[in-house]
This record gives sequence, structure tokens and C-alpha cells, in this order.
Amino acid sequence: MATPKIALFADGGSAQLAALDAVFQEKAVPTHVFDIQLGGPGKPGVTIDPERLIWDGVDFHDIEAVHIRCMSINTPAAVPALMNAGNYAEMRATYLREQEYQSVTKSFFEQLSQRNKLVINTLTRAYVDHDTKAQLYQKLADAGFCVPQTVMTNCPERAKAFFNRVGAAVAKPSIGIGSTRKVSTHDMERLGELAKSPTLFQELIEGDTIRVHIVGDKVVLALRILSAEGQVDSRTDPQGFEFFEMPEDEAEKLVKATHFLGLHYAAWDILAARDGRYAYLDCNPGPFILWIGEKNTHAVFSRLADFMIAYTQSGDLQTAYRAVTPCKQSEA
Repeated sequence: MATPKIALFADGGSAQLAALDAVFQEKAVPTHVFDIQLGGPGKPGVTIDPERLIWDGVDFHDIEAVHIRCMSINTPAAVPALMNAGNYAEMRATYLREQEYQSVTKSFFEQLSQRNKLVINTLTRAYVDHDTKAQLYQKLADAGFCVPQTVMTNCPERAKAFFNRVGAAVAKPSIGIGSTRKVSTHDMERLGELAKSPTLFQELIEGDTIRVHIVGDKVVLALRILSAEGQVDSRTDPQGFEFFEMPEDEAEKLVKATHFLGLHYAAWDILAARDGRYAYLDCNPGPFILWIGEKNTHAVFSRLADFMIAYTQSGDLQTAYRAVTPCKQSEA
């Protein structure tokens, strides 16, 4: 059997990574599959030096393309509500150790990228944008891309001024994922609570939520998320998906935005607004896509595999781009 030139990373036992690996096996392309959690049950050994990059005993000298599903943190982001001194000391020690794990992991993938390996996607850039939404929206807006009017504030007066300007608004998570909901009259009466925690607000844009999958330099699959009437966050209780034909100029803009963020592969949530806008809501650099159904998942992963395989064979990004073809409606 040929020596694998492709490495796949995710949490141990990831069903999504198994689905991607199965596509490579269908194409008769061998892979290395790794647990990304240095502090997890598997505890893989890692070495970084000027000559070698080694993960779990595998020297990455011959690896040409790497895919990262995600990087999970083993400790919670916030201290639990009730802890005694012993519990707190234990959690604090785990948290500090976690920082070392993150530093090693991020350094490993960044060095691979610097050595001209295809890394989809490096942790040092991609996940910072995903986890700091306010700066992501401003970054996209400054670059000329369409995003909803947005404010993040812990000041009730600033929030009121924003609502007066945009009218109907939504509140949404400022980091990672979570449900978006419409700002209600009851919420308006509780704005004093913003002093306890900043909140991200956006103008409410009426329209359809579109899930757009980018591989290389192409929109490979766009899906309209079907949801119940009046549902603000269509991802909360999706009723199904249907193929969506992205206008060519909008597809080109979205690919440009993907590359602007330093990504080779992404799943975007955008709004096809009733007023004609295509507004960008979120960019997922290590997207979970099993939720779009087996057929759609296979179609996207097949393109991602073609992209990575072409790069391992050529070492050239433009050649890898040409290996990717958009999905047809019959495939969705």
C-alpha cells in the first residue's frame, strides 16, 4: 500500500471524520487519522523541532495535506457556579495545562503550513474569527462584504440607540455557535442586565438562510434551510434542505471572503434577504455538516477529498482548485 500523504484530525471517535475518511477509502487513497486532543484519553505524543514534526509516532515529512475538523478544549470556558477550594484548585490546574496543549497544537499546524503543506484550516487564524464575532463582522464590513448592522455592548443606552436606528433586531452569541432570537418587548425592559454581560445585537433581516459550502475556489453546494414559519434561527429546528443556485457574482464574492479569512474550506451561513441583499452571518472553518444529510455530506466531502488529493499529487494550489467541481442539483 502507498504511504499516506493525507492526515485527518478530529476528536477521538468523531463520526464526521469517519465519514470523510470513508470517502478517501472509496477513492483508494490511504490516510492517517489522528485524535487532536493532546489531553484526551489517547494522549498522542507530539514533537516539534527544526527538522521534524511528529504526531503520535508519524513523521509528517511525507504528509502533504491535512484536514482539521475542530480543536476541542478540555476545560470549561467559565468557572462553575459552585466550587469548593479543592475543586477550584483542580480545575485551575487543568486549565493551565490546557493552555500548553493549545500552544503545542496550534504551533504544530502553523509550522506545517509554513512548510508548504496544505492545512485545512490553520487554527491560528480561522478559529479566532469564528470565536470573536464582533471583530469578524467589522473585518468583513471593512473589506466591503455585506453584513448586518451590528453592535456589541454592555451599555443599555447604546443598545436603545441601536434599536431606534435599525428597528427590529436579534440577539445572538458573540462566540462559536448558538441560537439567534428576536429581541422582544420583555428584553427591552431588561436592558439594565447588559451591565452584567455584553451582548451582540444585529438588525433583523427578513429572508432565507442559506448554508454555503466552499472548497478551494468554488461554491460546491448551497442549500436553503427550510424552517417553520416565523422561526428566526432556521438552524434551531430545520425542516429540511433544498438546493439553492447561488448567483455567479455572489458566489465569487463569497469565495473571495473565504480566501480573505485565510480559509481553504468553509461553511457559511448567509441570508438571501427579501430586499435583494446577500448578508453574511457566520463562517465556520471546521464545520459540522452531517446535519445536512448523508447525500449532501458525501457530495461536499467528495469535493474536499478531490481538492486534497490533487494537492498531494501536484503541490500546487491552482492545480488543486481545478480538481474541484460544483455539485449539481441532482446530487442534492
